[in-house]
Amino acid sequence: MFTNIKEMRDKKENGTYNLTIEIPEKDFFKVYNSVNNNVANDLIRQYLVDVQDDARFDNVKIKHNKNRHTIRLTSELNYYGNEHTDYNRK
Repeated sequence: MFTNIKEMRDKKENGTYNLTIEIPEKDFFKVYNSVNNNVANDLIRQYLVDVQDDARFDNVKIKHNKNRHTIRLTSELNYYGNEHTDYNRK
C-alpha cells in the first residue's frame, strides 16, 4: 500500500503496545480523499495485514500535520490469546 511509512512502537507494562505510524501527506492523499476515523481504521487494518502483524487494534486516532506535511496515526495494539514473541538480540 504505502512504501514510505515511519513506524514507532512502545511496549506498555500491561503487555499492549502503542503504535504510531507517519505517512507523507502527498502519499496519503494519493490513496485517500480525507482525514477521518473511517480512513484511520482502514489504514491501520491494512498496514497490519501488510506487515503480517496479528495484533488487534483499538483507540485509533489520526492527525494531519500541515506544517510537517505528514499524516500521523496512533493506536493501541493488543495480542489477546495470541502467541506474540519478543525477539531478543544477542
